Amino acid sequence: MVVDGFLIGFGTRYAGGCTSGHAIMGLSNLQWPSLVATICFMIGGFLMANVILPIILSL
Repeated sequence: MVVDGFLIGFGTRYAGGCTSGHAIMGLSNLQWPSLVATICFMIGGFLMANVILPIILSL
């Protein structure tokens, strides 16, 4: 769990904020990087929930 905590902290720092921060604050301020980040988060979530997870669960 300690390693996961460091990875989450690194990812948040590297991306310039969390998913909620980009989606709520970044988009309301019309920031282009937040739009790109939010689109990438949504695509990643869609792929995980609808493609990768069913494959993992079928093993």
